[in-house]
Amino acid sequence: MLARADNELLTRVGPGTPMGNLLRRFWQPFALAWELPGANCDPIRVRLLGEDLVAFRDSHGSIVRAAALVLPRDIPWNEGAAEALLARV
Repeated sequence: MLARADNELLTRVGPGTPMGNLLRRFWQPFALAWELPGANCDPIRVRLLGEDLVAFRDSHGSIVRAAALVLPRDIPWNEGAAEALLARV
């Protein structure tokens, strides 16, 4: 049985934690390419290692993975708004 401190060390994976830092050194797949069918498709949202992420295809069909963005309600994803906002970051 693990001590409480050891359990906390091994199970906390958020940003800045020892285990989170270790796991971020390795590739963490969270989606398959076919899940993003075409340019300007709906994004895939996922929480991975305590961080909110999105994946989508830009207007050229390239897959983009980024920290989750909060878009204004009047800007739909399918008009390239995410690309424009990412360009500003």
